[in-house]
Amino acid sequence: MPPSAILDLLAAKLTTRYMQNSNYLKRDLKTLVIVNFTTAILMILFSVVGHFLTPYKLIPSSVIGGTTGLLSGVYFCFRLNYIDKRNFSAVLLCSLIYFGAISFVCVFNLNNPFVIIVGFSLTGLVTIISNRFFENNPNISTNKIYGTLGLILAFPALYFVVASISKFQFGYGFLFSFVDNLLNRTNGQENFNAITPFIFGGGLMLAFALNVFSQIENIRTTNNFSYKSLRLRLKALNLIVVIISGSVGLAILSYLAVENL
Repeated sequence: MPPSAILDLLAAKLTTRYMQNSNYLKRDLKTLVIVNFTTAILMILFSVVGHFLTPYKLIPSSVIGGTTGLLSGVYFCFRLNYIDKRNFSAVLLCSLIYFGAISFVCVFNLNNPFVIIVGFSLTGLVTIISNRFFENNPNISTNKIYGTLGLILAFPALYFVVASISKFQFGYGFLFSFVDNLLNRTNGQENFNAITPFIFGGGLMLAFALNVFSQIENIRTTNNFSYKSLRLRLKALNLIVVIISGSVGLAILSYLAVENL
């Protein structure tokens, strides 16, 4: 092949790669704007409504609004083909996990607007990063994704239960010191009670439901009569998440029931 042909081929490849990167950049910028905008707008809107309904208790309404905005933003990106259909659930879960984590951090840093603004501004970036990751790793099984993300979702509640048992049943308070530090802050107990139903309850329910669902297979049987049937196929990681999330959820519900008797 003559040198001129080699140079032309190299130039064509570089041009194609540049165009692809340019398209990816435009898509990612649009994703960032859509996700951050819908999250911020609905968080503010729900906060205003929550202020009139329950003054001085804005945390629940803000979290509900932000979650609704995040779900809407990621769904809009999916409908605009910025997120592939195969990756939609995984990208949405990663975005929700980040939103829950930053909400928890911001609740205990309400006097630091820099943390709040920067923290929530990164929500769309997490959507972009997770979308790119799953695009570049298409062979990761759904069961592994749900199992891994399920462990992350269940971890806060699991940590709290283990730390509480260690301190109040066995007298070892080193794990609970992190919780004590949060509770001792200004309005710490009130803020903790406001955010944990979303972090603990929401995380456990999502982890449990996703990992039960991931073990149910839709089987099509073809013979004289073609029909579909459901079959439960146990998978170790997903089963572990189901057991952990179910057990921790029952422990928390039992504690709440005893406390309210």
